[in-house]
Amino acid sequence: MFDLRILLLTTNTIHHKYLIKKITESDGNNLSIIYCHKKKFRSKPNNTFEKKQYLYERSKFFNNKYYKPKNKIYYTDDINSNKTINLIKKLNPNYGILFGTKKVSKKVIQAFKNKLLNIHRGIMQKYRGLDSELWAIYNKDFKNLGATIHFVNEFLDKGKIISEKKLKLSKSMKCFQLRYYTTVLSADEILKFLKYKGRYNKNKYLKQKVGRYYSTFPSDKLLTTCKMFDNFCSNI
Repeated sequence: MFDLRILLLTTNTIHHKYLIKKITESDGNNLSIIYCHKKKFRSKPNNTFEKKQYLYERSKFFNNKYYKPKNKIYYTDDINSNKTINLIKKLNPNYGILFGTKKVSKKVIQAFKNKLLNIHRGIMQKYRGLDSELWAIYNKDFKNLGATIHFVNEFLDKGKIISEKKLKLSKSMKCFQLRYYTTVLSADEILKFLKYKGRYNKNKYLKQKVGRYYSTFPSDKLLTTCKMFDNFCSNI
């Protein structure tokens, strides 16, 4: 049993809800949530890839059922606003977790007393920034697909690494399934950290590398990149 106050800053999307569900189900966790967008916001798939991704995740995460968190939920349109910072201080969590938010300010990090973690669905020592799995595939770097959990500092995706887990590929995997697999990896690693209340090998990544920063993956390269991944997996 463990008893931690956790504050998750995220968005109201299906793979983020999976993390909410997993942390909530863990014994002793008291999870509150800040959704970083307007209350009425809902993300909708807008292309074939996103539709396949959404349908797969809905099936795998929630057995095609609607999941509504019962946690205490707050909303903000600006993660770095004074209102958000004051809320963080009021809730006084043991740990904060970022999952799918924009870069936070130094004041936000300080509000968490430097106990703020980030989930990066990629191998951060190679790929910082956005769409890490797609950039890895585009670079034909199939061995560097996975997830990283790290402490947050004032530099984007440069904080001390807690866990780095690479994805084991299989013959049946498809590109639109990657977000599901990296989210499951991320949730497992976060739960390990919370279970042991932050006790981990602090010397593991003393010589941690700084990966290259990548921005949003271009939509015109998505189809060919996904075919590249699917073909690679089919030949495993």
